[in-house]
Amino acid sequence: MHYPPMARVFPFSLILFFVTGAIFVLQTIPLLGIFLMLLMAPFWSVLLVNLGFIGIAIEAATGRVSRLWLILPVVFYGGYWAIAVQDRLVLRELAASYDAANARIVTGFNPRREAIAFQGEDHGVWLTQNYALPVSYSVNADIPEGYLAHRMIASSVCAKVRENPASQAAFVHTFGFHDDDPIAAGKMETRFCLLSMPERPDLPLVRISRQEAKETVSTLPVTLAKTTISMPAGPSFQILGGFAAPLSWIPRPVMGCGLNSGAPSWNCGAGFSRDSFTPIASGHTRYRREAEALARALGLEPVAIEERRGGDPALVLAKIATVEDARLARQLANIDAMILDPIAKITDWQTGVVASRPDVLSSRADAIMTGIERAAAVTGGDRYKAKDSGQILTQLLASLPRSGFVSFGPRILAVYAKADDGHWLWNADPLLRRLGEIGTDALPYLTSPRVMRSPNGAGVEGLCRVGEAGRAASEPALVAMWSKSRDGLDRDARTAMFVAMRRIGITPPPLTDDKYNQLGMLETEWADVSSRSPSRVCATQAEWQARREERYGGVRRTNID
Repeated sequence: MHYPPMARVFPFSLILFFVTGAIFVLQTIPLLGIFLMLLMAPFWSVLLVNLGFIGIAIEAATGRVSRLWLILPVVFYGGYWAIAVQDRLVLRELAASYDAANARIVTGFNPRREAIAFQGEDHGVWLTQNYALPVSYSVNADIPEGYLAHRMIASSVCAKVRENPASQAAFVHTFGFHDDDPIAAGKMETRFCLLSMPERPDLPLVRISRQEAKETVSTLPVTLAKTTISMPAGPSFQILGGFAAPLSWIPRPVMGCGLNSGAPSWNCGAGFSRDSFTPIASGHTRYRREAEALARALGLEPVAIEERRGGDPALVLAKIATVEDARLARQLANIDAMILDPIAKITDWQTGVVASRPDVLSSRADAIMTGIERAAAVTGGDRYKAKDSGQILTQLLASLPRSGFVSFGPRILAVYAKADDGHWLWNADPLLRRLGEIGTDALPYLTSPRVMRSPNGAGVEGLCRVGEAGRAASEPALVAMWSKSRDGLDRDARTAMFVAMRRIGITPPPLTDDKYNQLGMLETEWADVSSRSPSRVCATQAEWQARREERYGGVRRTNID
C-alpha cells in the first residue's frame, strides 16, 4: 500500500531567503561588497526572492507543506500588485489633469515678432529641427553676448563654418543630428546641421524656464516639472510635466550596498525597483512629451522631415562674420593690455580668433614680441603674475608663418639667454617647438636638460626642426632618450623621437625594451621621413592626422611648410 510523503513543517524554499540575507550581509563588508557589486549582487535578490515565494506556493499547493504557507506568497504578491495598481491609477489621474491643463494654454507667440530664450534645460534645439521655429536662444553667462543662438542650416554652410578656424575660435560650432521620428529614428540628417553661435536677440524675448520638485502622490513617487513661459508683455503660463516611478508588474526587490562618493560612505539598503522616468503627460514618445506640449502652447507647427528648411545662408554667414569681428576686437584689446602691462589682470584669455587670422597676427607681431620681452624681464614676486600673459603671447608668436617667426629669432634667443632655471619660458611649449626653425643658434637652449626633460616633447620637436645641421649637438641627447625609453612610455613620445632622428639624419638604434615591435611599426609608418622632409613632419600628431585625411579623404598637400 502506497502512502503519501509526510508534509514538512517548513518549506524547503525558505533556504532562498536565507541565501538572500547572507548575500546582503556580505555586501555590508566594503571590500567584499565592492567585488559583489561588480557581479551585480544587489539584483540577485530579484530572482532569489521571487523564486522563494513561488517555491513556497508550489510546495504548499502540492501538499509538501501545510497549505497555510500559501498566506506568504498571497500577501506578498497581493499587497504588491494592489500598490502597483494604485500607482497606475494615480498616474492616470495625474496625466488626465496635466493634459487638460496644458491643452488650455494659448500664449499667442509669434516667431516673426518675438524670440524664445531658454534658461536651463533647453528644448529649443529640438524645436528648430522639428517645428517651424527659425531660431531659438539659450542663456549662457560665460560669453559676452549672454546668449547662444541655435539654427538649422544647410550642410554647405556647415562645411564653410567647419573649414574656418576663426569661426571655431569665435565659439561658432556645427553639430550633426539624427531624425527624431518613430519611423526614421537613428537616421542621420545629411541635408542640414545645427549651428550654435553667440548672439544677442534683437526681438522681444519669451523666456522659458523649468523647475522640478520631488513628491509622493499617494504611494507614487513623482518628479513634477513646471515649464514657465514668460511673455514679453507680462503674462506667464505653465506647462505641466515630469516623470513618475510606478511599481513594475513583476516585483523587483533589490538588496545591496554601494559607494556614496558624496559622503563618502558605504551605504546599504533594500527596496523595490520602480519604473523610473515614466512620463506623466500623454504622448507618443518617451522623452519629448513636455517639448511637444510646449510647442502646442506656443502655436508652433510640426514640420515633416522631408519639408525641413534651413536658415537663410547669406543672413547666417553675415551674423557669423559679425560674431568673429566682435570677438576679434575683444581679443585684440586684451592682447594690447597684456603687451602694455604683463601683470595686469585679464578676465578673458582667449586669443583663438587672432591666431587664426595671419594678417591681423602679423600686424601685431612686433608688439607681441615686445610684450614677451617685458613679461620675461619681470622678476621677484610679480614673475608669477606675468607668466600667464607671457605664455599667451609666446603662443601667439609661435602661430606666425615661418618667415615672420624666424625674423624674430635673435630677440627670442636673447630672452632665453637671460632666463634662469625656474623661468616660465622653459615651459612655453608652443614657442620651444618652433625654436628650431631659427637654426643652429637655438641648439644650446633646445638641448638644455630643462627642455629635454619636458614630458610634452617640445624639445624633441624643436631639435627636429633644426634638421641635419644640428646633428652633432642633437644626436647624444636624442639617442640617450630613445635608448632609455620603455614600452610603458606613451607611443607618441617614441614617434616624435623616431621622426626627429630620421629628419636629423640619425639612424634610430634598436630599442632596449620593445616587446611590441614599436620600432618596426615606426619604420613602416614613417619610412618616407628623411633629412629632406619638410619641417611639418616634426609635429607628428598633426602630421599623422593630415596623412590619415590624405589617405582616406583624398586631400592632397604640397611639399611646402
